[in-house]
Amino acid sequence: MSESEEHARFFVRTWAEAVLRQAARARTIRHTAEQDSRNYDRMEDWSPPLYVLEENFRTQWAEEHQLIWSAHQLERWDARLRRERGEQPRPEDPFLKTLRDALEHLDDADFANGQAVAPPIVTRKDKHKGRALRDLPGGLLDLVLGDGTLVGGVLPQAIEQRALQAVRAVEQELVEEQLNEYAGLLHAAEDDPELRDLLGRISDYYEHPERFAAPVDQDGTTDTD
Repeated sequence: MSESEEHARFFVRTWAEAVLRQAARARTIRHTAEQDSRNYDRMEDWSPPLYVLEENFRTQWAEEHQLIWSAHQLERWDARLRRERGEQPRPEDPFLKTLRDALEHLDDADFANGQAVAPPIVTRKDKHKGRALRDLPGGLLDLVLGDGTLVGGVLPQAIEQRALQAVRAVEQELVEEQLNEYAGLLHAAEDDPELRDLLGRISDYYEHPERFAAPVDQDGTTDTD
């Protein structure tokens, strides 16, 4: 394995695990926001004040944004790993990339009626501002959260599923490498009595771990003699 491939695999696993962690964080605040919103509507003494709902919205927005950003990084590194191996990368999700770009340059947008829209093109330079927003369905980004979706209407299950697949694929590779290494040791042990004896003891330990337990004296101490 080349160093470039090794690093690409490292970043695939890094961002896949990051997506799963971020998905859990986003799921938690999503649940909290929904529960607080329901309790607020009841207008009881124990109902949360309005500023709590506003804080929940800000937190959820940031967590959902970071989840999409992490998912985009995972997709890019997955493609890099496949290229390093001479494989054809999986088709890029154009909507995910466009949404990520729109969020990245959201500070260039105009806002109206709870939606982000691309600024008007007045000069030639203006055509680059809000380009991703123009490429989204309807040419805008709805800033409202809810209905089980992330920013931009993305389903969180789709992002989490892709991350799980990436993690499992990399972990399976690591398991296979360990098995191959062990098989190599077994092959080498055919000509090395000491190594063969060591591997035999290791194997025997996993089959009968109780045989390797140190005897315990009546006073409860372990006999190490």
